[in-house]
Amino acid sequence: MDYATNNSGAVTAAPKQKAKAAAQKHSRVPDRLAAQERHRRGACRPPDFSPCGAAAYGFLKTRFLPHHTGQGITDSREKEHFYYSYGLLCKHYSINPVDTTGFAYPYGREVALHEAARLLNEKYSQHIGLELLEDNGNFVVEATETCYTGRTLFYIPVLPLHYMMQDKKHRKGARLLLCVFSYLFHTVNIPYYTEDSFLYWHYEMVSEWVQNDPDDWEQKDYYDYVSQLRAAQHYGETMLRRIWNTLHFDHFGEWLTAFKPIDDLDKECHRIAQKFYQLWQYYPETSIYEHADKNCLPDYENDDFDDDECITMEKYVGFVASTDGWLYENVQQSVNGFFSESLSKQEPVLKRFFDGQPQDNDTLDFECRLFPLLNELCYLLNNYDYDTKRPTIPA
Repeated sequence: MDYATNNSGAVTAAPKQKAKAAAQKHSRVPDRLAAQERHRRGACRPPDFSPCGAAAYGFLKTRFLPHHTGQGITDSREKEHFYYSYGLLCKHYSINPVDTTGFAYPYGREVALHEAARLLNEKYSQHIGLELLEDNGNFVVEATETCYTGRTLFYIPVLPLHYMMQDKKHRKGARLLLCVFSYLFHTVNIPYYTEDSFLYWHYEMVSEWVQNDPDDWEQKDYYDYVSQLRAAQHYGETMLRRIWNTLHFDHFGEWLTAFKPIDDLDKECHRIAQKFYQLWQYYPETSIYEHADKNCLPDYENDDFDDDECITMEKYVGFVASTDGWLYENVQQSVNGFFSESLSKQEPVLKRFFDGQPQDNDTLDFECRLFPLLNELCYLLNNYDYDTKRPTIPA
């Protein structure tokens, strides 16, 4: 899997080597261009009235019903079970698709599922797939809700916030973002790169690669790389102590209410912090793993299982030191190399069976709000205008 996106957003991915540009071929301009006979205008003029638009436009706007080539089913029990379950689904999601009971079965079933899926995905932010299941002669419609995260790595940089906190002008705005970090760490359970985590392992690999073979590098590059590693470790642990402190967590609402922005950066900090605070109020104890799909995980009872087959959520969501510079480029290359050998990706999933039993109020609303907010947070931090030439920890 290739997780390439923009540096200015929530994530970057393994940079591809750019091919050297081919040398341009310079052609000599002739001293004098050959004279050419000009084309004369014809006497023919377009008619006053043009024909109607291309027929293809109407064709592309036409919505076709599904085509089902199977044999008709005479078992009325399946049809009865399907439309009963289908009615429960439509009532639960408050949709009103076209009536297909008069169509031949199973053609009417295919049309009904097609139309319901279209309406659901127009109405809800999560993707909802529909399937008809059979269990001991009973037929039930299953709805699978999925919060798609795409090919994005939700890696939250902490060093920009550290530098923002050194700026007296924006210290209070940075404090709000620190409250957000504390919420994401303590409640949402987003892993941190200096602790025992997937990202910690990749940072360690890059560190060992550099420091175990100092003679393989030019002296200037070696000291620069070691300095980046030490800065990531030192400032990362400093920020972790601040995040661990529940003071920021406990005073989140109070500081948010009292905050008075003085410029655009402060306004953005306040806006994003307010959205995270509202999410916390709606879901005070919800973790990012609340609805993590377990069906994609390998069978641990099988002796041949491979734990690397699935990209679990803690592998593409986490705190990192920074999302620019030599260190992150190599961490990201290592991560993408790992992901390229994986077969599946874990995402938030919620399944519903419409068999007549009461449906709970569980939803994927938390995840569908969280991931866009993480993108906004990362975008703000990745584009924070601070001096990248700041002194780092000396080698």
